[in-house]
Amino acid sequence: MSIVEIIIGAICAVLAAAAGGFGLGHIRGTGKAEAKADQQRTEEKASATEAVAERRVEATKEASNVQQTVNHMPDDDVDRELRSDWTRKG
Repeated sequence: MSIVEIIIGAICAVLAAAAGGFGLGHIRGTGKAEAKADQQRTEEKASATEAVAERRVEATKEASNVQQTVNHMPDDDVDRELRSDWTRKG
Protein backbone atom coordinates (compact mmCIF):
# COMPACT_ATOMS: atom_id res chain seq x y z
CA MET A 1 0.00 0.00 0.00
CA SER A 2 1.13 3.45 -0.68
CA ILE A 3 1.12 6.39 1.67
CA VAL A 4 -1.69 8.06 -0.34
CA GLU A 5 -3.98 5.06 0.12
CA ILE A 6 -3.28 5.00 3.86
CA ILE A 7 -4.06 8.72 4.17
CA ILE A 8 -7.28 8.36 2.14
CA GLY A 9 -8.30 5.36 4.27
CA ALA A 10 -7.62 7.32 7.48
CA ILE A 11 -9.66 10.28 6.22
CA CYS A 12 -12.55 7.99 5.30
CA ALA A 13 -12.39 6.36 8.73
CA VAL A 14 -12.49 9.77 10.44
CA LEU A 15 -15.43 10.86 8.29
CA ALA A 16 -17.28 7.63 9.02
CA ALA A 17 -16.69 8.08 12.76
CA ALA A 18 -17.94 11.69 12.58
CA ALA A 19 -21.07 10.64 10.67
CA GLY A 20 -21.69 7.87 13.18
CA GLY A 21 -21.33 10.34 16.05
CA PHE A 22 -23.84 12.71 14.48
CA GLY A 23 -26.24 9.81 13.93
CA LEU A 24 -25.98 8.63 17.54
CA GLY A 25 -26.43 12.19 18.80
CA HIS A 26 -29.54 12.59 16.70
CA ILE A 27 -30.99 9.33 18.02
CA ARG A 28 -30.32 10.35 21.64
CA GLY A 29 -31.82 13.81 21.07
CA THR A 30 -34.92 12.33 19.49
CA GLY A 31 -35.35 9.94 22.40
CA LYS A 32 -35.05 12.76 24.92
CA ALA A 33 -37.56 14.92 23.02
CA GLU A 34 -40.05 12.06 22.81
CA ALA A 35 -39.68 11.33 26.53
CA LYS A 36 -40.26 15.01 27.37
CA ALA A 37 -43.34 15.14 25.12
CA ASP A 38 -44.73 11.97 26.73
CA GLN A 39 -44.21 13.43 30.20
CA GLN A 40 -45.93 16.69 29.19
CA ARG A 41 -48.92 14.79 27.75
CA THR A 42 -49.19 12.75 30.95
CA GLU A 43 -49.14 15.90 33.09
CA GLU A 44 -51.77 17.59 30.91
CA LYS A 45 -54.00 14.52 31.08
CA ALA A 46 -53.66 14.37 34.87
CA SER A 47 -54.51 18.07 35.12
CA ALA A 48 -57.59 17.65 32.93
CA THR A 49 -58.73 14.62 34.93
CA GLU A 50 -58.36 16.59 38.16
CA ALA A 51 -60.39 19.49 36.73
CA VAL A 52 -63.17 17.12 35.65
CA ALA A 53 -63.26 15.55 39.11
CA GLU A 54 -63.50 18.98 40.77
CA ARG A 55 -66.38 20.01 38.48
CA ARG A 56 -68.16 16.74 39.20
CA VAL A 57 -67.82 17.25 42.96
CA GLU A 58 -69.11 20.82 42.67
CA ALA A 59 -72.11 19.73 40.56
CA THR A 60 -72.94 16.98 43.07
CA LYS A 61 -72.80 19.48 45.94
CA GLU A 62 -75.07 21.90 44.10
CA ALA A 63 -77.57 19.16 43.26
CA SER A 64 -77.60 18.09 46.91
CA ASN A 65 -78.19 21.68 48.03
CA VAL A 66 -81.08 22.08 45.58
CA GLN A 67 -82.60 18.78 46.69
CA GLN A 68 -82.35 19.83 50.33
CA THR A 69 -83.93 23.22 49.59
CA VAL A 70 -86.81 21.60 47.69
CA ASN A 71 -87.37 19.09 50.49
CA HIS A 72 -87.76 21.92 53.01
CA MET A 73 -90.16 23.98 50.86
CA PRO A 74 -93.91 23.56 50.96
CA ASP A 75 -95.43 21.96 47.85
CA ASP A 76 -97.12 25.19 46.76
CA ASP A 77 -93.80 27.07 46.83
CA VAL A 78 -92.12 24.36 44.77
CA ASP A 79 -94.91 24.50 42.17
CA ARG A 80 -94.73 28.30 42.03
CA GLU A 81 -90.92 28.25 41.60
CA LEU A 82 -91.13 25.70 38.81
CA ARG A 83 -93.86 27.61 37.01
CA SER A 84 -92.02 30.94 37.23
CA ASP A 85 -88.58 29.62 36.27
CA TRP A 86 -89.36 26.78 33.86
CA THR A 87 -92.16 28.02 31.61
CA ARG A 88 -91.71 29.58 28.21
CA LYS A 89 -92.17 33.30 28.14
CA GLY A 90 -94.43 34.88 25.60
